[in-house]
Amino acid sequence: MNLFTKTVLKFLSIVSLIAQVLFAFAGLILLFAAGALLVVSNGVKTQLLQYAGLNTNLSVWFLVLSCLVALAIIACLFIIMYALHKMIGNIYKQHFFVSQNLTYLKLILISITSFTILQIISQLFFAQAHVYNVSDVFSDSSPGFIGNILLLAIIYTLYVVFKYGISLQDDSNNVI
Repeated sequence: MNLFTKTVLKFLSIVSLIAQVLFAFAGLILLFAAGALLVVSNGVKTQLLQYAGLNTNLSVWFLVLSCLVALAIIACLFIIMYALHKMIGNIYKQHFFVSQNLTYLKLILISITSFTILQIISQLFFAQAHVYNVSDVFSDSSPGFIGNILLLAIIYTLYVVFKYGISLQDDSNNVI
């Protein structure tokens, strides 16, 4: 492995680790926000909804459920970064076709599928609250969903390639 590849892999490893920390922090903030919504008075809740420009007739349970869906989305992103970090570590050690990488790819595939489904659910919540175009993470555009489906197809293809590579590696190891 040349120096450029090692440098890029180290950089990606560090970026994925930083992303894990940021997603964990965001998850803790969302847990705190969901808990706080349960204990604040109705007057404070109404003022908060007016400040955010949301419908003040929304129930607290609706808001808590929205926070929990957002927490699940952040958990999916955390899991993706965790699996990516571990997989990059294996590749850096030149362990390409090992069963761990296949497990990490499967974890990424499941997380991206869950992320896409949760993103659709969050759009239903935003539509109920009459809030649109909240952020790029909660994209409600067709290109965003098509991008997720394309990403799923790419990762599934990588999964199949790694699975075949592992079987070839096992065959090669058994011959020698």
